Amino acid sequence: MNDGFLGVLRLAFVAFQNVSFTILVGALLCDTWLARSTSRWQTRVSGHLLLTLRIGSFTALVASTIAFWIHCAQMSESTLADAGPAVRSMLMETGFGYAWLAGAGFLLIVMILSLAQSARPIRFKPAIWLALAGVALSRSHAGHPVDAGVLSLPVWVDWIHLLAISIWVGLVLVTTYVVLPRMFDAPVPERANSVAFVQSLSDAATLALVILFVTGGYSGWRGVDTPESLMTSVYGQVLLLKFALVLIAAALGGHNRFIEMPRLLASLGDARPEVAVPRLKRFAAVLHVESVVLAGVLVAAAVLVSSPLPGTM
Repeated sequence: MNDGFLGVLRLAFVAFQNVSFTILVGALLCDTWLARSTSRWQTRVSGHLLLTLRIGSFTALVASTIAFWIHCAQMSESTLADAGPAVRSMLMETGFGYAWLAGAGFLLIVMILSLAQSARPIRFKPAIWLALAGVALSRSHAGHPVDAGVLSLPVWVDWIHLLAISIWVGLVLVTTYVVLPRMFDAPVPERANSVAFVQSLSDAATLALVILFVTGGYSGWRGVDTPESLMTSVYGQVLLLKFALVLIAAALGGHNRFIEMPRLLASLGDARPEVAVPRLKRFAAVLHVESVVLAGVLVAAAVLVSSPLPGTM
């Protein structure tokens, strides 16, 4: 199989893993906020969020496994069918293999915990959060930051960066495709819960964005080292693309926060559906566009992880 095709295939699965991981984070946060008020509507939405958690943990684990297998095949210059010995060697002898195995184990824990419950809202949240933090830390140890050493400052900065971008993207994706569509038929008594949810969404996304810029600036400058490398290297160019996409998504989020959200929150206090629904549709439309842009950010992040740092080739 062509190595170029394998490389593209691996990037696709890494990006898919990134999306799945953010969805896990977003589903947990959304369920936590909605669970502040208990009702039949909230229980129904929590059921969808639990299903999202199950699917996300499964797809993240499968995508991670396939990407790892392809990576081993590329490193050993073998076919996918003959990569078994390389996989065993990678798992038993390399730090990359150890990090991947730890991350896969934590994802398996998340999947088991999601399958071991049927009650709403989602249970075992502290254990699931710890497992997700472990997944993020293992991924930071499988990338460029680990060159500075295990549990070094660049690793911790990358870990915080990964969690911040997962919170932002995950909230946008899960809210857009799981929660908001069900807000249209929310009963009037749930309006207060919807207002609190939208406010929490905006506050968390804003905080995550601030952390994202700080940690991303540190990691980006450390990676490119010089302004010239930022413009001439593949890593630097992809980093600039990622930064541009983040700015576009931030502008869309800012539009929702400062223009659409005040109008939406005011309309949700009105019992008449003809007042709230149009505002909710506009808010959702901006979120849809933002979700597409953020998907591009995750693809760029997957390319960055697989690209050599300037001066290392």
